[in-house]
Amino acid sequence: MMSEQEKQYIVKQRALGKSFVQIGRELGRGESSVRYVFNHIMEEEPKADKAIPTVVLGAGTSGTPKCKYCGRDFMRPAMGGKQLFCSAHCRNAWGNEQKRRIPYGRVCEQCGREFTAFGNPHKRFCSRKCFADSRKAVQVMEVRG
Repeated sequence: MMSEQEKQYIVKQRALGKSFVQIGRELGRGESSVRYVFNHIMEEEPKADKAIPTVVLGAGTSGTPKCKYCGRDFMRPAMGGKQLFCSAHCRNAWGNEQKRRIPYGRVCEQCGREFTAFGNPHKRFCSRKCFADSRKAVQVMEVRG
């Protein structure tokens, strides 16, 4: 069991950017123990008697980040990578917009209809049905031939 002083030391050192391994060496504890205590502290609701630095909570950063898709302000989690979007919905919508879907006008080899192929200039058939029909036609020709 770690003392309150050790717990506060872990939080302060993480705020300064030290790794769990470095803090563990300084305290004579294992890296996994330090990580567990830190994560447990961060999951708790902050109480009036416990002081958790605002740098660790992410509140002390300059300005709140804006979502790359919708432009709304959002709060980043205390620990984690660089978050660019406020939600998974915004992240997926932005990704879908970034896909390069170039339309190509093509003529189906089976039925002769014109169709639009997105992103694939070598598409030969307008549907799965036409593809299946062409395969059947090839098999019939092989049997007769």
